[in-house]
Amino acid sequence: MPLPPPAVPSPNPFLRLEHITKRYGGVTALANVDFACSLGTIHAVVGENGAGKSSLMKLIAGVTRPDEGEIYVEDKPINFASPSDAAALGIVCIFQELSLLPDLTVADNISIADPPKRFGLIDRRRQRHIAEEVLHRVGCGDIHPDERVKDLPLSRQQMVEIAKALVRNPRLIIMDEATSALTARDVEHLYRIVRGLREQGVAVLYISHRMPEISALADICSVFRNGKHIETFPMSSRTTEEIVPMMIGREVARAYPEKPAAPTPSTESIPSTSVRSGVATQMPPLLEIKDLTWYHVLNSISLRLAPGEIVGLGGLDGQGQSELLLALFGVLRGLSGEVFIDGRPTTIEHPRQAKSRDIGLALIPQDRQTQGLLLPMSIEDNLVLAASPDLSRFGLIDRSREQAATNEIVAKLHILANNLSAPVRTLSGGNQQKVVIGKWLLKQPRILLLNDPTRGIDVGTKQELYRLMRELAGTGLGILFYSTDYEELIGMCDRVLVFYGGRLIRELSGPDLNEHNLITTSLNLSENHDPKGSPPGDPWSAASLSSSIALAKEDARPTRSEPPTAPAHPPKTAPPTTPASEPFASIRVHSRFRVHSWSRFWKRNAGPLLSFLVFAVMFILFASQQANGLATNVLTSVSNKGVVLAFVAMAQTLVILTGGFDLSVGMVMTMTSCLSSVILNGSPVQTALAAIAILASGLVAGAINATIVVIGRIQPIIATLATGAIYFGIALLLRPSPGGEVNEDLSNALTYDVFGIPTTFLLLVGTILFVWWPFRNLIVGRNCYAVGSSERAAYMSGLAIGRARFAAYALAGLLAACGGLLLSLISLSGEASSSQGGFYTLNSIAAVAIGGTSLFGGSGGFIGSICGALVLRTISDLLFVFNAPALWQPLFQGLILLGAVCLGAVRVLRRKNQMDVFL
Repeated sequence: MPLPPPAVPSPNPFLRLEHITKRYGGVTALANVDFACSLGTIHAVVGENGAGKSSLMKLIAGVTRPDEGEIYVEDKPINFASPSDAAALGIVCIFQELSLLPDLTVADNISIADPPKRFGLIDRRRQRHIAEEVLHRVGCGDIHPDERVKDLPLSRQQMVEIAKALVRNPRLIIMDEATSALTARDVEHLYRIVRGLREQGVAVLYISHRMPEISALADICSVFRNGKHIETFPMSSRTTEEIVPMMIGREVARAYPEKPAAPTPSTESIPSTSVRSGVATQMPPLLEIKDLTWYHVLNSISLRLAPGEIVGLGGLDGQGQSELLLALFGVLRGLSGEVFIDGRPTTIEHPRQAKSRDIGLALIPQDRQTQGLLLPMSIEDNLVLAASPDLSRFGLIDRSREQAATNEIVAKLHILANNLSAPVRTLSGGNQQKVVIGKWLLKQPRILLLNDPTRGIDVGTKQELYRLMRELAGTGLGILFYSTDYEELIGMCDRVLVFYGGRLIRELSGPDLNEHNLITTSLNLSENHDPKGSPPGDPWSAASLSSSIALAKEDARPTRSEPPTAPAHPPKTAPPTTPASEPFASIRVHSRFRVHSWSRFWKRNAGPLLSFLVFAVMFILFASQQANGLATNVLTSVSNKGVVLAFVAMAQTLVILTGGFDLSVGMVMTMTSCLSSVILNGSPVQTALAAIAILASGLVAGAINATIVVIGRIQPIIATLATGAIYFGIALLLRPSPGGEVNEDLSNALTYDVFGIPTTFLLLVGTILFVWWPFRNLIVGRNCYAVGSSERAAYMSGLAIGRARFAAYALAGLLAACGGLLLSLISLSGEASSSQGGFYTLNSIAAVAIGGTSLFGGSGGFIGSICGALVLRTISDLLFVFNAPALWQPLFQGLILLGAVCLGAVRVLRRKNQMDVFL
């Protein structure tokens, strides 16, 4: 039956969109969408993940611009160039993925757009007063304005985000999953705020996957599916059961899978300081915790988890549930108590240890984008990240095994992705969560720790996750499941352990596992509870909360009326076939494939290709001014001049990939050059031993840098600046004045050619083939990229972060020593020159930037850095040929470096713009 045309809420809407289309590459996020909303209404927008809701909100908020169509505000056509343009018209958005600045205070964040000023400076006192007022308005007077945002729990950060939007006095406010991380009390405060905004004449666009919220709040509802606007209607005209099939395009089944028959529960009483397993005593526990304590957050936690059991962690948010999961996974330090795996006492000090085969833990973190995924890396790389050692051969990446494993898990979890080589940030939220889960399932864990895994994902994906949890439990896997959704805990868990104040206060199972018991226990209330028994000053005491139980009950059931799940196996559709009447269809398909392949190749290698192109043009221009043109001696001269900087740039590349900078590479090169001028002579055997000693000295210098940065946890720039001074002092001791000698036979062999090809060029090629390519394909090499991409997510994935960073710095020292050795062989002497060391350090960073390696870490490589080094060295030759003043060389180098850094920053911002960050 054809769907009716979308309705318009009002004849004169505040905001109107006409024929809007938005594409991301080959994916159409919005297709010919008409949409409108009016002031003084709460307008819900619903649909599955990937339906186009977030893309629509970004367009309205000015984050992105439509490819086609028009946006009207109060009947005036508008072209938003940025979110500030939208904010100037009173349009403010609260994004699902928070846009807070974690290192700034709450007050700074709330007033970040328009801080109060006094004599041209920020008025800190007035700013704190504004923050206090708006925090009280949203019911968060307990948050101190001077608290750093990163020190707040996620639910409090969400409320700060809401306060930040309200302080701007919006006319239209967009709330994208605003309650996804909130407690029941915070949700009630938000309800009051939303209704108050409607009464003030503000338009509210409300996006949520929690249908009871939509039913309770919305006046108007718009349904989106697959990038299309399906229908808009008054909320009172449809039931939840009618809306959900419109969202997912199919009928739905029951919400939660059937629970297996429960074993006979233990009748042993449960003290308030611990909770004992309710499963049959004959079932040996996979996991047992005794008196686990962490400062004041976890207090004497004791529990047991049996094979095949799903145990829920209930209670209000921030009562220690997340910290318990982090503690079990080896993230927290300073723990006391005992942990037993299969009856064996175990100490878990790092996620890498937690995921090992003899322990078998896996954690699905609360924030998938910062703790679970490496957003710039591909879907395939993210999937195999935790299981890389298991899928490798002798430390080398085995692509065939990885592809087989990823294809299997993609099919199992129904991850919707056109290309597994695409960055994982391009997926919808639900599919990103599937990638996080798939990453850990490849490790074949025995115990799964789930930290609010359904937050912000759609109904269909939730139901797929529910089925997966029950299937995994059926195989004997144990699951600890924390959720802020009480209905999920009731529907999915065999038992629920309720937290309050960092303690386990009650176990609920069987008939006792119901909504009333769960809520009253979470609030530390009971039918016979004495309000005077609460500790003094307890903000969650019975006296202060008894009047809010009914409100909590209403808001703690976000999925009670959600319709049940879709069929486990949706109907299959036949793959498209090529008609016989189109003989050239396959040719067109292969042509499109080649175009997409080239596009992907260009995106990955744009930096090296552009730097090579610049070098080629400069070299041809230089050679055209030479009498011998492209003769061998000209090629050799250019190669010899660039090879030293190329090696120093490669050393710098390794460190930058991990997100740091090494300011000592130039001084390591100088030190080893001076050492070469002292010992690199004599017989061939003596020369070979001397070369080994020189390279070893560079490796030791790099290891010293690594030790200070990794073990000493000193900021890399500070550490390497200090060690660089030490290495220069050693160079002065070795060579107080310029001079010395090196083996001339070795020098001649290096500085000439082999069959017309410069020896130094062959050396660079050999370094790429025998150093860079193996490193790139080692687990430790990919870990270096992971650390630079997102250190926190890499850590949460159980990677050896310290080992990766140590390897990068040590290998950087070795490559810098190669540069020093080559410098001495080319110049036939050594010189302890601070200006020389500084010149090579700064130019190594410039070469890295010119070669396309991101100075933010996580992307790049040796080839681009070599091209960048050749570009910089060719500049001086060109200036000399054209008799330019000596001052022009640093000027041109500075301009090229600035341009390269700006281009790299633009690329990063464009990538971030696809991840809900602002341009």
